[in-house]
Amino acid sequence: MNAILMALDSIREKKGRSFLTMLGIIIGVTAVLVLVALVSGYNADITAYYEKLGVNKVNLTLTWYDRTRAPDVYSEVYEYGNTTLSDMVEGVSPSTSTDLPVKYRTTTLEESTIYLGSDQFSVCNNYTLESGRDLSQFDIDQRSKVCVLGSYVADALFPYSDPVGETIYLSGIPFTVVGTYYQKDGGTEDSMDDMLSIPYSLNRELLQTADITSITVKVDTSDHVETVLNSLNLYLADLVSDSVGEYSLENGNSAMTESTEEMTSMSVVLGGIASIALLVGGIGIMNIMLVTVTERTREIGIKKSIGAPRSEIIGQFLVEAGILSGMGGLIGIALGFALSLILGKAMYDLILLPDRLITLGAFTFSVVIGIVFGIYPAVKASNLQPVDALRAD
Repeated sequence: MNAILMALDSIREKKGRSFLTMLGIIIGVTAVLVLVALVSGYNADITAYYEKLGVNKVNLTLTWYDRTRAPDVYSEVYEYGNTTLSDMVEGVSPSTSTDLPVKYRTTTLEESTIYLGSDQFSVCNNYTLESGRDLSQFDIDQRSKVCVLGSYVADALFPYSDPVGETIYLSGIPFTVVGTYYQKDGGTEDSMDDMLSIPYSLNRELLQTADITSITVKVDTSDHVETVLNSLNLYLADLVSDSVGEYSLENGNSAMTESTEEMTSMSVVLGGIASIALLVGGIGIMNIMLVTVTERTREIGIKKSIGAPRSEIIGQFLVEAGILSGMGGLIGIALGFALSLILGKAMYDLILLPDRLITLGAFTFSVVIGIVFGIYPAVKASNLQPVDALRAD
C-alpha cells in the first residue's frame, strides 16, 4: 500500500511527464478498441445486408449447349423441392430480373427492378406481404398481368392512395397491382424496396425469352442447406445431360460466411497492428522510469542504507510503472468507447461498443506491458550500491 501511495505522489508531482509517458498506452488501447469495434460494425452491416437478401438459399445456374433438347429444369426442381424435399424446402422460384420504367398516370420511375418470380418468390427473397395478395400459381398458369409492389415503388407511385386494384405500365404493358410488400431496406430509390414482382411466365413477352437459367431454392434452416444442395446435385445429374448443358449449385450462405471470416481475420490483423502502439508506449514507460531512477538515486541509497531489501526497491518501481500503464489503459478505454459510439453511428448508424473480452484484454495487456518494460529500470535501481547512491547529487 505504501508503494502505491508513493507511486501516486510521484505521478502527481510530474503530471505533464506522466501524461506523456501514458500517451503511447492511451493511443494503443484506443486504437485496438476502435478498430476492432469498427470491423465488428462492418461485419454486422454485411450480415444485415445478406439477411435482407434472404439467407439459407441454394442457387442453381444453368447453361445450355443445345436448347432444343433442354428439359424444363425449373418445373422439375419446383416439383422436387415441394414434394420430395418439402420437409426442408420452403420455396422455389426463378431468379430472373430486369430493370424497366414503371409508370402510373403522369408519374414515371425511370428504372425499377422487375423480378419474374413464382408464387413462392416472396418466401425465397425475404419479402413480406403488407396488403392485398401475393402472386399465385393461377397467375403463373394464366400468364396474368398482375404485380406486387415493393414499398418504395408503392409510395412513389401512390403516395396518398391504396395501390391495390390500380393499373401501372411496364414498357407500355398494363399490369394490375394485387399487393404490396413491407419495407425491408429503407424504402429508398435503388434499395431492395425499389422493385416489383410479376409472374415468371411473362418472361417471353417482357424479355423475349422463355429460358429460365437461374433458380433459387429457399431452405428452412442453415443446417439443411448442404443436405438440400447434395440432394439437388444427385437429382440434376440425372436430369441434365452433359451433351445438352451443365449446371452449378451454390450455397447461398457461403458469401456471408466468407465475409464473416475475412472480417474476423482483418480484426485480428488490425488489432495486432494497433497493439504495436502499446509496445511503443511500454518503451516510453521504460525510458521515463530510467530517468526516474536517476532522479531518485539518493532516495534509493537512503532506503538501502537503512536496510530496505532489493525486493522492496524493485516493487516500488514496478508498482509505479504498473500504475502509469494502468491509468493509460483506463483513459484509452474511455476514449475507445466514446470514439466507437461516434464512428459507429456516423458510419453504420449502429450503436457500437467494444467487446468486453477485447476491452479486458487490452487493459490487461497495457498493464503487463508497463510492468515488463519497468523491470529493467527497477532492477537497475535495486542494484545501486548505498555508498554510491548517497554520493549522488
